[in-house]
Amino acid sequence: MRSACIISALVAIAAAAPAPSPQLIDLDGVDAAPDPVLVSAPMDVASDPVEKRDIGLVKRDGTCAPQPAGSGPVPTPDTPAAFTASAELQAFAQIAPTPDGYSAAFQNKDGSLSASNYMGLYTLKAFDTLGCASLCDQATGCLAFNMYIERDPTVAPNALDCPNPASLTNYKCTLWGAPVVAEQARNKGQWRASFQVVITGSNGYNKASPPDPITGFTGPTALGGAINAPLDNGKNTYLGYKYFPFSQTQGYTPTTCADACNAQTGYNSRHPNADGTYATCSFFNAYVLSQNAIPQGLYCSLYSKTWAPSYATNRGQYRGSDRFTVSRSYSYTLTQ
Repeated sequence: MRSACIISALVAIAAAAPAPSPQLIDLDGVDAAPDPVLVSAPMDVASDPVEKRDIGLVKRDGTCAPQPAGSGPVPTPDTPAAFTASAELQAFAQIAPTPDGYSAAFQNKDGSLSASNYMGLYTLKAFDTLGCASLCDQATGCLAFNMYIERDPTVAPNALDCPNPASLTNYKCTLWGAPVVAEQARNKGQWRASFQVVITGSNGYNKASPPDPITGFTGPTALGGAINAPLDNGKNTYLGYKYFPFSQTQGYTPTTCADACNAQTGYNSRHPNADGTYATCSFFNAYVLSQNAIPQGLYCSLYSKTWAPSYATNRGQYRGSDRFTVSRSYSYTLTQ
């Protein structure tokens, strides 16, 4: 991000004017803000005061039909033992970022979760913990997810015609409606005819608790992304945004957005329309904006109308090779 010397007196960067729908993240405005303040712990002190998927070991016959192509590398030799011992595959789990708003429950296990309140499975194109977290954020009631690598057959094995085909490598993401622990990562795979499905690089993550209620507002309401509101009968309800880079004095505090919302109403009342009317900030969306998995700051989108969670469709953006993601997204509505 660029130097913030030209805005050293400003901590919050407000949009110059309300933007029309859609409300894309203003990456240029974020660039203009100060960089997040990163602090390292000292090293010279002793202390310095954050449908359950059960694949048991059972056999089943297939039709030798080709299976969808995998996205990961296949170890050599193509054996279950080589798969579970693959340093290349395990490295994906070891270097994967912990998504903002989540804590790691376990890392690089050789089993996927066998737990309660299973909420679905997705096959991804990469070992993408950020993408899996986004799927969890979009699923009402999701409290945890499991990202892992699975050895699967290239064709559906049949005991007579294709008992032990060549393998492919899949990246799997499962969602859960209850917190998870390492002891639950005990699903080691299954037999399909003479083909052995095995698992490696299994990471589990639990979602952080929601933020506190705010006096004068109802909420928080969990969102699966950032609000992207349409026009309301031809009227733009988006009042702009304020962005607060993280620092030693600025953390993830939606109350900061509430203060910004109230301040926007105050400003509008002092600068009314020609007929004396003005827009009241009655709803805001607070979320963490991260760049390449590194949290950058608190983003506050302000509105004159309450929007339902179904409008939280902005999951993030790319700019070149940089990936900007949305996490800990919650909305609050002004109490009438």
